[in-house]
Amino acid sequence: MPSELNHRSSSPLYQQVMEDIVHDIASGLYRAGEKIPSEADLGDIYDVSRITVRRAVEELVKQGKLTKRQGKGTFVNEA
Repeated sequence: MPSELNHRSSSPLYQQVMEDIVHDIASGLYRAGEKIPSEADLGDIYDVSRITVRRAVEELVKQGKLTKRQGKGTFVNEA
């Protein structure tokens, strides 16, 4: 279950979403090779804009934690 984001934190919301997704991967909620929820669904889960979710996902792709597949979704990479 995602943690509540702290809107008063000095940490940007996209970074909080990133940290929570990384935590969910580490805890086994999302396993390697599995699809994570869509950007729209993640926006609903975290109650943030899709732009915020997109930035978080793009950063995790850059870090090599996730892979986006056109028309398929976003998947967790092997650790």
